[in-house]
Amino acid sequence: AEATAITEEEKELDPDGTYAGFSRVDFVKFVLDWQGSVVEVSSCQFRNVVAQIKLLNPNVELNLSGLDEEKEV
Repeated sequence: AEATAITEEEKELDPDGTYAGFSRVDFVKFVLDWQGSVVEVSSCQFRNVVAQIKLLNPNVELNLSGLDEEKEV
């Protein structure tokens, strides 16, 4: 393993050195896992909001077609 000097900017961004020992592969895996968690939580929260809207507006029919698809905005 090649030792890399830690820059002042890196020390400022990661003062505890949590990520100092990460390889690029480890870091990419960490970021992708975190990204998946964020998407999962956001989806759950969105479904909860839709359920609340339906509960508070029982006489309104919501068009939910296509909401399960991932779309780029």
